[in-house]
Amino acid sequence: MASMRYYLATHDFSALPESIDGVYETVEKGSMLTPVDAPPTAIIRVDDPKHSPTPLWLRVQETQRVVGVAVESVIELDPLVGRILLAVTDTEERLAFFRDRRRMREVIELKPRDCVRVQVTSSSGRKEKGVLHYRGLVSHRQGILFGVQLVGSAVGKGFTDGSFLGQRFFQCNENCGVFVPGSRLEREPNESSSRRMRNVEENNVERPEEHVRGPRRTNTRAVELPVEPRPKQLNFLSRGVRQQSPPRAGEKEQDNELGPVGEGRSAQRGVPEENTIQVEEEPKPFNTPLEISDSQPSSHSSPEDHRPPSSLYCPPKNGDHTSLLPEATFPMQGLELNSMVEVDDPPIYGVIRWIGQTPESAEPIAGLEMEEEMSSGCTDGMYRGNRCFECGPNKALFVKLKSCRPDSRFSSLHGRVNQIQRCNSIAFQDYASKCVEENTPPAEGNEAIELLTGWKKGIQGHCNSCYLDATLFCMFACSSVLDTMLLRPADKNDNDSYTVTRDLLRTEIVNPLRRNGYVCATKIMALRKILEAAGRSTGFTNEEKDPEEFLTNLFQVLRAEPLFYIRISKKKPQGCLFYQIFMERKLSVNMPSVQQLLEWSMVTGDLKFTEAPSCLIIQMPRNGKNFKMFPTIIPTVELNITDLLEDTPRQCCICQSLAVVECQECYEDVGITPGHIKQYCDICNAQVHLHKQRKGHQPRQLHFPKDIRGQVMFQRQSMELFAVLCIETSHYVAFIRLNSQKRPLWVFFDSMADREGGENGFNIPRVTPCPEVSEYLEMTPEQLQKEDPKTMPTYVRRLFCDAYMCLYYSPDLSLYK
Repeated sequence: MASMRYYLATHDFSALPESIDGVYETVEKGSMLTPVDAPPTAIIRVDDPKHSPTPLWLRVQETQRVVGVAVESVIELDPLVGRILLAVTDTEERLAFFRDRRRMREVIELKPRDCVRVQVTSSSGRKEKGVLHYRGLVSHRQGILFGVQLVGSAVGKGFTDGSFLGQRFFQCNENCGVFVPGSRLEREPNESSSRRMRNVEENNVERPEEHVRGPRRTNTRAVELPVEPRPKQLNFLSRGVRQQSPPRAGEKEQDNELGPVGEGRSAQRGVPEENTIQVEEEPKPFNTPLEISDSQPSSHSSPEDHRPPSSLYCPPKNGDHTSLLPEATFPMQGLELNSMVEVDDPPIYGVIRWIGQTPESAEPIAGLEMEEEMSSGCTDGMYRGNRCFECGPNKALFVKLKSCRPDSRFSSLHGRVNQIQRCNSIAFQDYASKCVEENTPPAEGNEAIELLTGWKKGIQGHCNSCYLDATLFCMFACSSVLDTMLLRPADKNDNDSYTVTRDLLRTEIVNPLRRNGYVCATKIMALRKILEAAGRSTGFTNEEKDPEEFLTNLFQVLRAEPLFYIRISKKKPQGCLFYQIFMERKLSVNMPSVQQLLEWSMVTGDLKFTEAPSCLIIQMPRNGKNFKMFPTIIPTVELNITDLLEDTPRQCCICQSLAVVECQECYEDVGITPGHIKQYCDICNAQVHLHKQRKGHQPRQLHFPKDIRGQVMFQRQSMELFAVLCIETSHYVAFIRLNSQKRPLWVFFDSMADREGGENGFNIPRVTPCPEVSEYLEMTPEQLQKEDPKTMPTYVRRLFCDAYMCLYYSPDLSLYK
């Protein structure tokens, strides 16, 4: 049976759309593509139809779109290399890994119990020590993953005990194992260290019987790493010719199956020797790569069935052989672990927790966790004496897989699972969080560290929710400055949705986050549904949104007061939720601070706060990932807003006596400390403006009570940074400062730090301590100006380069407002 064929885009290019009326698709470099069985009508040049190339019709794995591709635009990969690269979800990381021939060769040659260095998460640049115990499939959609047990100082930094999707792949202590793609793995360079690590771990890992068999027979074959073709653009403009389909399973393939597509497969005869790897082939035990059945859908299938078929993988139980079931045996496309299904008529409902085969049955068996206990015929996850999964008593039902059909309550019109409804189903019960009625203040000190940091901490992401997860985490995880919106009693002007929203936010999200350190996606989806039902904006339940849109709608539903008022030169004050920094042009500094940006924006806009705010949210001068006016911004830890308040006594910037005028034109004057607000007393004002270059300036009178000209006590108004919302590649994350009497500790939060499973899987949130952030925030602006962002630690670079919103609070006023 032929293996699945994989292609890689090594550069950006335009491709033909699948439909006749479609527009040209852009395929990003690093994208993975696989063949489709029934290609649509191709496109050729009108002026030269005979010599125009016939496109390959492939499916882009990242977008699931079918496109027509010129053969010169992609590389065909060896199936093993393709499956390893498929597990790398970031396209840039995937392409860099593919181009690093040494690392690719090293990863392919790794064997079980090899000592390795592993990058635990994609956001961390640190490599931890570990021992490789598994290499193979855990989900068809994810490609080949590597199961590693962490050792030494890395113990406890993982997120698994060797199980994945409820199935056991190797055995280690809780939070001491990880499953990662090959791009985050490398062989331990110190061989003596490797041997010591191997000896330490030898007796701690449970291995199946296959490893204690006699001498094994091995064969080898060459895996060729193809050479990238030169980028060429697609040259098809009108429709007409139908493309030859790629060979189906069982059909004979031409020439060497390992070469890239281009001038035919024979073009790979000249591949340099350094691009060839000898890969050991042997009987496949439990933790070596599994062969994938890559049979293509039937030629009689409809166009809607072009999506890749789902493989269902069942690990061994109590010594049973691993069973990887071919797609052709599935009665229903799309059923996999954690799929919501129904059986019988009238239907009863459950979730697939296990799939496998038994000696008694030639057909695959599905183990279902039912929504309700059954009166008879059910167990707690045991099947014929073997533990397949765990659930409550009388809730595990084992049936033939062909008897299952997608849960009709959660299926959309297009046959795919409705992720909005699925979020409230039994599928999410293992990730549920509890309601907490009692008002809970944020934790402090070591309690906050223990409560909030680690895997499955923070807020669980689901269905494009990162913008909302990160914003809520910033607002409430470690600060009570916004708690007034959770406690306001309902009045006659409030409708029923106010009480429902307030109580949901308080008892299901904020209090559980502060009490237990975790909130599941089900609670967030409930809030998203309320915002959607409010009718002010659509798409809150499933689309990507901006934090400012979420804040605006939340404050409107809760009828919360503006966080501050701002006035434009003698006009009526305007209530605001956040302040957007607008810049007409760049400042003269390469790495400005939030203090500089805020002052410059308000001075040039002639803006003043009417009073000191208790909470101030500042949006950086950028637009997502596509536009950043400054590549790096310093998050000011203590923000001085004294000179940005109206009707407040201020000091002369020269002699520190009472200032009576302010001059906007002097703001950027290179002769008197440029980039700072300038206010003067009468004497200093006269002296400064005697200069010929300043005679045209028009200082403006400051307003304050008349009886204040005597002895004045100047009070400095400052605010402290407590959270930063960041965005990178359309994904929002957050940094927050934990409350501590000693040195502040900053932590990094990602609601989708990792994922368990494929389409029917779950995101795993994580909160990671990053003490290096505190070190950089304590540096002076002059010291930071000398730093190269490229050499900064990963978390520091993300904070300084990806800041989207900075959240500040007043230590004095937050107690009263």
